[in-house]
Amino acid sequence: MDKNIGAMLDGRYEIQKRIGVGGMADVYKAIDVIESREVAVKILKNEFINNDEFLQRFKNESKAVSMLSHPNIVKVLDVGFNEDVRFIVMEYIDGITLKDYIEREKKLTWKEASHLIVQILRALQHAHDRGIIHRDIKPQNIMMFEDGTIKVMDFGIAKFTYEMGITATAQTIGSVHYISPEQACGKTTDGKSDIYSVGIILYEMLTGQKPFDTDNPLTVALMQMNDTPRMPREINPDIPEGMEEIILKAMEKEGSDRYHSANEMIKDIELFKTHPEMTFGYTFKSVNNNSSAEQEPDNGKQQEEHEEDKDYLDYDPDEVSYYIGNKKKNEPERPVMDMNFEYETPGSSVLTKVATVATVVVMVGIVALIAGFISKAVKGEKDTTFPMPNLIRYNYDDMVKKYNGKLILKIDGEPVYSEYVENTIVSQSIDKGTVVDEGTEVLVQVSNGKNIQVVPEVDGLTSTEAVDLITKYFKVVQTHLFNETVPYDHVIRVSPAAGTELEINSEVTIYISKGAQNDQKILPNVVGKQKDEAVKMIESAGFTVDVEEKDDKAPAGEVISQNFPGDTLVNPTEKIILVVSTGKVPEEEISMTVDFPDRSTGVVTFKIYIEDKLVKTIEDINIEGFTYYIFEVSGSDKHTVKIEVTNIVDNSTALMGTYTFDFNEKKYEIVKEDVAAALQAIGALKPIETTVVTTVPSTPPPTQPATSPVTTVAPPTQTTVPTEPSEPETQESSSSEPEVSESISHEDSSGDSSESAT
Repeated sequence: MDKNIGAMLDGRYEIQKRIGVGGMADVYKAIDVIESREVAVKILKNEFINNDEFLQRFKNESKAVSMLSHPNIVKVLDVGFNEDVRFIVMEYIDGITLKDYIEREKKLTWKEASHLIVQILRALQHAHDRGIIHRDIKPQNIMMFEDGTIKVMDFGIAKFTYEMGITATAQTIGSVHYISPEQACGKTTDGKSDIYSVGIILYEMLTGQKPFDTDNPLTVALMQMNDTPRMPREINPDIPEGMEEIILKAMEKEGSDRYHSANEMIKDIELFKTHPEMTFGYTFKSVNNNSSAEQEPDNGKQQEEHEEDKDYLDYDPDEVSYYIGNKKKNEPERPVMDMNFEYETPGSSVLTKVATVATVVVMVGIVALIAGFISKAVKGEKDTTFPMPNLIRYNYDDMVKKYNGKLILKIDGEPVYSEYVENTIVSQSIDKGTVVDEGTEVLVQVSNGKNIQVVPEVDGLTSTEAVDLITKYFKVVQTHLFNETVPYDHVIRVSPAAGTELEINSEVTIYISKGAQNDQKILPNVVGKQKDEAVKMIESAGFTVDVEEKDDKAPAGEVISQNFPGDTLVNPTEKIILVVSTGKVPEEEISMTVDFPDRSTGVVTFKIYIEDKLVKTIEDINIEGFTYYIFEVSGSDKHTVKIEVTNIVDNSTALMGTYTFDFNEKKYEIVKEDVAAALQAIGALKPIETTVVTTVPSTPPPTQPATSPVTTVAPPTQTTVPTEPSEPETQESSSSEPEVSESISHEDSSGDSSESAT
């Protein structure tokens, strides 16, 4: 029984149930009895309470997130540090992780992936602007609501760019599948490291695969440093070329070749969303300098030996963290592991890198094992929990024998065709690394063999029967031909021929009989005619008719299409479907980006009007730190659109902009826009910071009059006019007498101009 469940922290947080398990802390759902609300409480595990490094990491997270206030970052509500427990109270997210969503959907469309990735980038830009680098961006650390809203969490290894002392003595690396090359080899990290991780997530969203993926974390780390990923469009040809360029630019090996900021990447994505056909002309500069170990282990003896070799080290290869600290006072000497090796230096090699990183991995695994054994021994308990092993890519029967008594493996559903040999496990219901009890049931899906199938025999079948049979494995293309011998709507032949071996999802063409030509009747062309007249013409020609309605700019009741071309021969047994206009013009959605001044602050509500009619309200948006906001406006034809902003504190309202939207052409023009003035009018703009620095000499130079000099500003040059001509200063006076200087900076409400006086 978890002793934390039922506990009351600080007299207000009642722990209800555990909802997450991590390496150093567990997450619980709790009730804030004072505020009567659900919260999430992250509690540092007991074995780490006195561990300075883990405690520092835990404090880092609470410090990092408490400095941030952004709609795409999980809010920290409270922090507790006492002798018995260390905990962080956060907002409760009723959703799933992005990892779960990607695994469920397999591949996302580029539009959906763009919507999600932009939110992640906004959160990172907000953090980067405040000197905080996340350094562990991965789908497991991103929560997702049902409406598609994203929340970034887990700043446990965040780096504060203004606290160089921390990072100089404690190099920390996050999940090897998402870390940047500079993280993998222990180099200095900045915001571009987070951008690399975002690039990998976008790659995974659109291809369904990680760019570098093996069971061995050491191999993955080396791949991040040295290997070129497979081009995304080779895996998924539906990815537009411009989107591929965005992915690869974010994933450049050298930070200087990546996007320099999250905002820079957002602007490319938003530009691409508006013009999906565009390309950016980026060249992927990273090259494959060194090949790392094989990505896919064999399913035979070599694979079994590999699994046996790593049994002694039970760790999650996706959650490897390295800690290298300085020796504390009065602490015995200990080995120091240097992770700061370069890509290519005289005398260095991939083998050197392997040895260095391998040493760290082994040390971390051994320390984790020893700590677990000691903890259980002291308590006199028998350890019945263990991290879930990786089962994927291994033979199902072998895994049943290997984990007999520890896990109950059950096959979930029918076998699926894959690149793996028959009976190989291709998925598991519990993620590797998750702490489970002995006897836990795990559902697995197994492979039905290689990705090859035989084209089935379909002679004599109807088109429907043949299509149903062939689409189990292949894509179908139908071609209709007149045929004197094969009955109407039956299969004439298939190409490639029945019995041919093909890769699954290859195209197979079915040739279907239209019957003898003299059995056909001419179908009238009724497009453009009114529904009643069209139906009468079709029925008079000997056909049956169905009518469907669709929004279209054509007059109501007018036929806009028919399922068989007019004035062609069609078998009278075919049902003719006419699509008729409703007369309503279909709506189009346009994305509009509005830039915000960097002094924006507060929580506001936006209202969108089309021809002075309120069509959309966007409530309670915290604009602190926003550099821009994207409005989605739907409509038809050409209209005037206005956007108002309201301060939710006092309900003061101002017009932010007026625009002309052409929904048919999917474009808009700015008529008048002044965001800064609108925000200032409702009190949502921070005041201008004015800095005055004056240095006064202790004794005025004897050659100068008692009056002060007059400073005149005359853009673009500045001229200083003294009241009287002064005598030239001697070398002694110039070196001993300080200057008198005054600096005044001013920024107008738009944030675009400044003045200075010296």
